[in-house]
Amino acid sequence: MYDDLIDVLGGTEHVLFGFDGPLCRPRAAAAAWPTPYADPLIRTLHALGTGLAVVGDASPAVVRRYLMGRGLAGCFGPHVHGRVDQALASLGAAPGASLMIGATLDDLTAAREAGVPFLGHGGDEDRVALLRRAGAERVVMSLEPVLTAVRAAAHRSARTDTEQRT
Repeated sequence: MYDDLIDVLGGTEHVLFGFDGPLCRPRAAAAAWPTPYADPLIRTLHALGTGLAVVGDASPAVVRRYLMGRGLAGCFGPHVHGRVDQALASLGAAPGASLMIGATLDDLTAAREAGVPFLGHGGDEDRVALLRRAGAERVVMSLEPVLTAVRAAAHRSARTDTEQRT
């Protein structure tokens, strides 16, 4: 699974996060719980220069308040949108060079319609099964392997750059 994720993430220039699931566990907006490993994943992607956006049905004000509370607003800048095509346009992103990390069937459908590769975040066995039945090729139960893969891909890229200079 890690090698597959490394391959997917290796060519990704932009990551679109669904709000409910990948960023936080759905609750009342003011009391949303962060998804484990989401914060370090976002900070790592941002540090690597990956363009980031949030996509979802939640009010942009609610999303921004959540991001500010987690210290993540600077990682996303103004890129909080209701639709995938809006997020791609605001980032200047090509669909094929982007990745949508989502937890809902709506996230999967939106990514497909926009031509954006999709990584499902299940959170539990039922959600994983639901996303797989709907046709998601890659689904993780935790963002931990995604964070590990991002770090491994960055290490591999840095090693390749160093070898090419010598």
